[in-house]
Amino acid sequence: MSSRFSLQAPYPLASLPRPIDHSNGQYVVGDVFGGAPGSKKRKRSELVVGVDGEGVNIYDISTSRLITSYALPPQTSFTCAPASLRTKISKAKIERRTYVSTTGSQAQITLFAEIVEGLSHDVSTITQKLGDSKSPIKFMGTVTASRASTSTEDSSDLLIVKEDGEVICFDGETLQERWSSPGTALYQDVTASTPEFIVEFSHLTNAHAASQGILKGRQDVFSLFPQDISEDGFNPDILSIITRSSNSRTLHLVTLPRRSAKHSHGTKHSIESLLAVNLPSSKNFSTKASFSLQVSTGVLTQLSKGRLTTFDLSNTLPKEIAQIRSPGAHSFLRLSSTSIIVSSNNSLHLYNPKFQSLLASTQVDSTRNDDTLKRKRMDTEETNGPSTHTCCLVSYFPKLGTAVGILNNELVGIQIESQGRGRAAGLLIDSLGCAIPGQTRSGQAENKKETGLSTMQSYLPSSFGERDEAWDDTVKLLEEAFIHGNTDEFDSMLAGKIGSRPEETAIDKQLVNGSSPSRPQLPQSSTDIDRRWIMYALGKIFTWTRKDDTNEYRLSILFYPHNTIAWLLRTGNITVSNIEAALRQEIRSSPFDALPSGELVNALVEADQELDLLHTLLANNFLGAAELLSAIRHLMESLGLLGDESQAMQKLLTDADDSGLMNGDVDEQVKELEAQVEEELEMAEYQLGPGSGVRGEALSLALSKLYTCPTSSIVYALQTTFSIQDVVALIYLLRYELARGAWTTRYLDIEQSDIIDEDADIPDNSIVLISSLLNNCVDAVGAGGWLSGEARLISGDPFEAEELISSLKLEISAALEGIEEVVYLRGLTSEMIRYGGAVQGGVQAPDPNLAGGKKRKTKPVLIPSTEQDMKTLPLGLKADQQISLLKVGAGGEIHERTRRDIGHLKSQKVGKYSLERIII
Repeated sequence: MSSRFSLQAPYPLASLPRPIDHSNGQYVVGDVFGGAPGSKKRKRSELVVGVDGEGVNIYDISTSRLITSYALPPQTSFTCAPASLRTKISKAKIERRTYVSTTGSQAQITLFAEIVEGLSHDVSTITQKLGDSKSPIKFMGTVTASRASTSTEDSSDLLIVKEDGEVICFDGETLQERWSSPGTALYQDVTASTPEFIVEFSHLTNAHAASQGILKGRQDVFSLFPQDISEDGFNPDILSIITRSSNSRTLHLVTLPRRSAKHSHGTKHSIESLLAVNLPSSKNFSTKASFSLQVSTGVLTQLSKGRLTTFDLSNTLPKEIAQIRSPGAHSFLRLSSTSIIVSSNNSLHLYNPKFQSLLASTQVDSTRNDDTLKRKRMDTEETNGPSTHTCCLVSYFPKLGTAVGILNNELVGIQIESQGRGRAAGLLIDSLGCAIPGQTRSGQAENKKETGLSTMQSYLPSSFGERDEAWDDTVKLLEEAFIHGNTDEFDSMLAGKIGSRPEETAIDKQLVNGSSPSRPQLPQSSTDIDRRWIMYALGKIFTWTRKDDTNEYRLSILFYPHNTIAWLLRTGNITVSNIEAALRQEIRSSPFDALPSGELVNALVEADQELDLLHTLLANNFLGAAELLSAIRHLMESLGLLGDESQAMQKLLTDADDSGLMNGDVDEQVKELEAQVEEELEMAEYQLGPGSGVRGEALSLALSKLYTCPTSSIVYALQTTFSIQDVVALIYLLRYELARGAWTTRYLDIEQSDIIDEDADIPDNSIVLISSLLNNCVDAVGAGGWLSGEARLISGDPFEAEELISSLKLEISAALEGIEEVVYLRGLTSEMIRYGGAVQGGVQAPDPNLAGGKKRKTKPVLIPSTEQDMKTLPLGLKADQQISLLKVGAGGEIHERTRRDIGHLKSQKVGKYSLERIII
């Protein structure tokens, strides 16, 4: 089953300046947040990119343009991703602050403050040196400014986290240090000595978001705050840090020092630990890892040594819930709670961590085919060596549906598309048929060893248990028959592999010794058959290939095992979804994501021009609206209802100038034309003979199944599959069926009875099917198609549309008049019909177990005869109901009535006043 997600090939957004140091230079990327003063900060569709030795650039992802840039000295290099905050002070005034951490001759923090007011543009730079600190900065973020309570100014402060765990807060405008917390404060609740550790990951959030996920139900933690937590009220910032020591990885949740504590104790202060838990991990903690934390859902994702691990932090202790093996993975982005995009060598993969499935994938180097990009790549290879086409993922923008990464020296975007937005994403049905190759679930091998597959093997006669031979050895003989084109041997061996018993024929019964072997037959049902055999048979029968010297692909049948195809058609297994699953690799290697509409029907019609296979396909298999319309088109062509082939053949025979004579070889072309005419004559004889009933029945089946499809899908399929001329031809066919079923004639008009087809076996509810499909055809042409005059219908006359609409109006009016007459007649005859039904229901059928003389004789219904003709119907009469000979006693026991009970019931049926007429 194909996934509803698709990854588009990466496309360039902007070209980045190359670092001064080509060998060790790097790019650091951070998100840009914005908002008005006093409002909540939100992520903008912008990215701030730092380039070693060059400077800082800010890009708008939605428009793929450079917003602004700031230069830095060539000897500087970045230690972490920059932080940028855009504040809209008023309608005409915008302030942008960008913080960067660099190291060169000395570690320092730089603030680029930019104010745009009208046409004025003011940029200032503030630098704060960090002294002799040897620990680099690993994280930068902005928090709510720690002002005095009497101040009404609303601003932001800068928060940094060093590799040794030290947390420092600077003033957001002047970069003056406000307070600092030593690294030992992270382990202040630990009674033992503080271990040696480094900070691997940091993330800023707020208390309300933490209460929804990672701290859900932890009232003991929130009791440390002086007020109740609310989204719009008291909502302090919370810092999450992941540290790594020699024997563990620990997640810390800390709150920043409160205002009163900072003002009373000066700049030196310790952060307050809310939570510290060890993450379940492998024994090797020396490997570097990357993380992604969703605080509101309590989900932590870790990528280390090609393994993508997901932890659930919403419980008391962290729990590993999924692990995906992705060899060569070096960066990832969590798109939602049910999807993660991973970048590996030369490819991008979209995974579902819950069901451990591969939803989509694409190649990275597919965008490098442009001539300009090729020249850039050649220049890069001359300077730096060969390019690896490794995309480093940096950010994701849900509103744009775009993931952003860095590929060589370019900022690229990856469009993530999803079909069927009407339902939720991340369901199990989206992961069916999308298993990761080579992926094994935790505990799968142990469960196999303990339980085994003996029960499943005994249930499915063709399933493969743990002790069976390999699949390649199992289908070895079938592959040989397929390679040599031996269809009979393929049918026989497939029937034997499925495990059905040979059926005894009439010839076998006539044999005296009964020793003649009978060929195994395929079973009547496929419910107990392993699905792999169905996929294998479909994969051998159908092929998805490209035509010679063209880029057009088509579905064809090159291997025709008659019994296997008949069995697949009879059991309803030849469907578009099954064929797509069987030919998944071939379809994915082509430009198509799925089979185009009509390919299945075209393949069957090409293999069997007598249309017997198409009839069986329509009778027993599920088809969509597009496939049904394709079948209807082929059936209408075979019945000559489209009117295109006859005109084309006549033009070919009469137009001497366009006959296309090659080298004057007239005799050879005459022979080819005679052979074609003889073939068409044989087909015409078959179609006029026994084939006419097959085509008519197949057309009725196709129209009936098309009526069951949704109206919107029918209209869309008509617009994409049929031309306007074909739609009008279908309208003519429906009009003919409407007239053939006498729906356009009046019930009370005796003069029109001679035009009714008495042999037409048309059900009474066919008017609903015909009218519904007529409405769909009219909607498919559309008002523009009917009124423009440019739509040429059957005869090519532009005024034919007006005549057709007028005819439809008249026929609809006649059909409505007929329906009104039916209602009128039903009102007249309803009492008579009800009386006749009551009389027939009251008459008891004779008991077949009784002898001829002992059969119960039912009193006939007598009608008095008079000299005058009786033209009155039995209206208002009440039929006598026969008295049952059995009755239900107490407890549900059935007893036979006595004659006394029967006489009593008969006496009760006589009315209070009765009038008997005696005729002498």
